[in-house]
Amino acid sequence: MDKFFSRLRIGEKIGLGFTLVGLLFIGVVWHYHQTLATVLGDYRQLQVFEVRKSLALEIEIELAAVRDAEKRFLIEHQEAFAEETDKRLQTLHDKVAALAAVDQDSRQTAAALQDLLSTYEERFHAVADAWRIMGLDEDSGLQGAFRDKVHRLQALAANYNVDRLYTQLLQIRRSEKDLALRQDSAYRDLVRRLIAEFRQLLETSALQEAVRQELLAELTVYATSFEPYAEKALKGGNISGGKGPFRDAAHRIEAILNAYHVAELEASVLQLRRREKDFLLRGDDSYPPMVVALADAIRAQIASSLIADADKSLLFGLLHDYQQDFLALVEQSNSIGTLSREMSAAADLVAPLVKKNVDQANQMMASRVAEITESSEARSRLSLIVVACAIVLGALLAVVITLRIVHRVRLMAGLLDDLAYGSPTRRVPTVSGGRNEINAMGESLNSLVDHRATFMRWWKESMAEVNARRELASASSDEEKDEAMRDLRAAGIAKLQLLNGIRARLLQHGERVLDISQRIQAAPGSVSEQDAKALEHAAKGMATLFEVLATDDTPSSEAASVFSA
Repeated sequence: MDKFFSRLRIGEKIGLGFTLVGLLFIGVVWHYHQTLATVLGDYRQLQVFEVRKSLALEIEIELAAVRDAEKRFLIEHQEAFAEETDKRLQTLHDKVAALAAVDQDSRQTAAALQDLLSTYEERFHAVADAWRIMGLDEDSGLQGAFRDKVHRLQALAANYNVDRLYTQLLQIRRSEKDLALRQDSAYRDLVRRLIAEFRQLLETSALQEAVRQELLAELTVYATSFEPYAEKALKGGNISGGKGPFRDAAHRIEAILNAYHVAELEASVLQLRRREKDFLLRGDDSYPPMVVALADAIRAQIASSLIADADKSLLFGLLHDYQQDFLALVEQSNSIGTLSREMSAAADLVAPLVKKNVDQANQMMASRVAEITESSEARSRLSLIVVACAIVLGALLAVVITLRIVHRVRLMAGLLDDLAYGSPTRRVPTVSGGRNEINAMGESLNSLVDHRATFMRWWKESMAEVNARRELASASSDEEKDEAMRDLRAAGIAKLQLLNGIRARLLQHGERVLDISQRIQAAPGSVSEQDAKALEHAAKGMATLFEVLATDDTPSSEAASVFSA
């Protein structure tokens, strides 16, 4: 670690510290954004559930509108309501498609809803088409067809409704015979009154104009020829057994009435219409058999009548067409009932499915809210921990970097203090090859202390040698000379040891210079700032040591002779 930090300059260390703090800050910001993204994702999930609920409610509302339009069509049988139902269904399909785009669960629900709605739509269109065939009003479809036929049948039945005329004719004939039997003028007056009433009935009847005119002509003949017969009868004359032109005219009138008489035809047709309308009103299956039975009875009435065969064929044809159209309408009504039940069944299945989707969305949202609450609390705690750790790590990095800078500065300050007021013995720890300015200052300060110590030791040893020489020169006895020689020998040995130390340091400087020169030769033209400073320091160190060695050769020679002695 020391070697790594020694390769960094103070600015680089400060920059590294700021970088690490920035990375911590970036990490905190990244964690914040990750937390925010998670919260936004959770919110989007909740929003998905809300969208599901909202669309489900809209589908319910739109389905209710569809059913309302459908019911109004079935009640009022108007195309506008069928078109409105189709428009509502298209809107409902769009809502379901929007639900399918929400999520996977909604997509499955939407697929089931689409199937049910398609079934409902098919059944509704089938019901609408069946009603169009059946007839949306009394003038369209099968309803209009059989209504037209029965109206023609009813109109023709009025032409054959001569029951009252026939009864009136019988009343006239009876009064005519009473006159012949009783010879009472009251019966003549009664015949006259009945003839007038017959004329009135004839004029107001629904008979064809030609038939009415023929009957009126015969009635005039009868009334004219009856008067002479009545006079004879009242006078008691010969009435020839009640025979005469009036009798022949009456027979002709009766023959004409028989030719246009179907007993109770109009009443039977009205009864037929009654049962038909009962079925249209109530839809009860018991009425169609009644209509068929009445139609058969009308056929029997027509078949037993004395009307012309062409008239019978016309009435039979109209009755057959009416019955056929009515039974087709009954079949369509039954088909509409079946399709309506299937349509309602499909629609009834939609609402539970939508409700299930809403319930599922509510459950999932409640569960997700609980999970989000729990995870939010956990993320909040984690965020606090991350921020606290970032603050602690930032402070720790600041302390570590500061201490690594300040510690050596304090060591150098203490060493300088020792250098100024004493003899320093400790050194600033340094790393060889370091780029750190503090490391370079430590190396320089160590070199300064070493040089000072070398000079001081050289000076002390030189002074000891001078003193020994002085004592040797001034010695008067052999003992003093021997002691002085020992001191001189000790001083020479000490200087020699110091020279060996200087030699070793010169060798180190030389090896360093050699190493740098080899690197320069390996990469010519490239001299790093570190190598340049190392060369400078080595050169100055060698120069300083050489200055120490630049002394007088005499003492050294003498010391050498002393050593040899």
